Amino acid sequence: MKRLITVFGCFFLSGLSFGVYAQKSSLMGELKPGQYTTGFRLVEKLDKSRYYPAPEDKTMNTRLVRIYTWYPALKSGRPALRFEKYVRMAAADFGLIAETVHAKWNPTPLAKGLDHERLNALLNNQTSAVPDVDPAEGVFPLVVFGQGLYYEFPLSHLILCEYLASHGYVVATCPLIGNHCRLVNLNAEDLETEVRDLEFVIAYMRTQPYVHPERLGIIGYDLGGMAGLVLSMRNPDVDAFLSLDAGILFGHFSGLPNSHPNYHEDRFTIPWMHITQSRFIKEFRDEQKIPSLIDRKKYSDSYLVPVPTTNHGAFSSYAMFGIHNAVPGYWGPIKNELQPIDEAICRTALIFFNAYLKKDSSELLKLHNIAHNEHKNNEILEIEYSEGQQPPPSKSDLIHLIIQRGIVKAKPFIEDVRTAYPDSMLFDENVLNWLGYHFLYWWGREEEAIEVFELNVSLFPESANTYDSLGEAYMILGDQEKAIKNYRRSLKLNPENQNARRMLEQVQKQD
Repeated sequence: MKRLITVFGCFFLSGLSFGVYAQKSSLMGELKPGQYTTGFRLVEKLDKSRYYPAPEDKTMNTRLVRIYTWYPALKSGRPALRFEKYVRMAAADFGLIAETVHAKWNPTPLAKGLDHERLNALLNNQTSAVPDVDPAEGVFPLVVFGQGLYYEFPLSHLILCEYLASHGYVVATCPLIGNHCRLVNLNAEDLETEVRDLEFVIAYMRTQPYVHPERLGIIGYDLGGMAGLVLSMRNPDVDAFLSLDAGILFGHFSGLPNSHPNYHEDRFTIPWMHITQSRFIKEFRDEQKIPSLIDRKKYSDSYLVPVPTTNHGAFSSYAMFGIHNAVPGYWGPIKNELQPIDEAICRTALIFFNAYLKKDSSELLKLHNIAHNEHKNNEILEIEYSEGQQPPPSKSDLIHLIIQRGIVKAKPFIEDVRTAYPDSMLFDENVLNWLGYHFLYWWGREEEAIEVFELNVSLFPESANTYDSLGEAYMILGDQEKAIKNYRRSLKLNPENQNARRMLEQVQKQD
């Protein structure tokens, strides 16, 4: 494991004058904003494909998705948002009534984590985000943020969102709300709800002219990290994934995210950085000798960043808000200063996305230099780097290739891939078999069905079912000799295959 020390050092401070930066809020601490003004927009969109109980004053039972967006913007003379505005938006996320800034609708971490005087000062503080200003010229990578359980409000990570936007990213998120009510349950159904919300946000953001159509990153905190992992596994468009203290490295007591039907580790083939409490790594991998997801992950680069804290809130913007009281259900007594930790997390996140979303080779080199730096003065974080292999085409990409180009034209490419990845499971036997039957019976491509079933036999030579299907295809096309040969091979592999036995008798009678 190598040291991360320059996250506070010359990479960010050397040779830079603060005067070149956009506006900066005192809430950002020692973080240096980038070249852009941070713009902010909140839009409300209805996902009419999903049910959600309507408020008492409305009649349409459909899901409202409030999309918070931070983006690189043109300079403007408008004032930035006061922190109180974010808190009022958080109250509106869940239909709470914002009577005064000191009413019960203040988020619990603020209401209990700060005394009256400090809370009042925070609410009056200015953020970096200027509302509804024009986007800067150009297109920018999109980063979509999944919120966490008990940290459902987007204000929970507003510092990281503002910081990334000032450095040339469009960051979008929405509140974490359960399937049919505010309550979020630890089950696959509500995890799917968050995944679908994030997909809805992605779809909307990609209609915006300043969003890059092909560069997509995901950040997930806590439960949002589980949602981000599932989304990264099922959506090939995701280019990089950053998880913050999410229960995905060694699994979670709830069984999530593994119990989600779209959890497939063989599809997790993108660059990944996991930032988490160092005690979890020590407890599971170092003491119990349990292999982590990073240990199992085969393809693309992975980074594990252990953080020396036991405070889950240190991975959120609450670490930047001067929290000083213990808050039951969130964190215990504050034993050390949280702000430098969250600043380091923000800087590390920026380097990661610069390397993999902006395709900046110098930033990638910087990331690797950090991971291999042996200097031990003033370090806050460490980085463990695992170099992954270049991933092969996905199983679905190969199936799509066969369908679109035809098995004959696709076969040379498939053979090249098989040679390059001899130990990889490039096809699912049942899926390939199902494709063969589509060609044979429903798509009018009977000759290609033979090629598909032959490919399946070559991939799974010990499967009785592959020979059974190939025998059926030859029988349909009138080649009785080859049909008999393959049915016999199927029966040799599985003497209990009654279908092959019946079909063999039928073919032999016709022969």
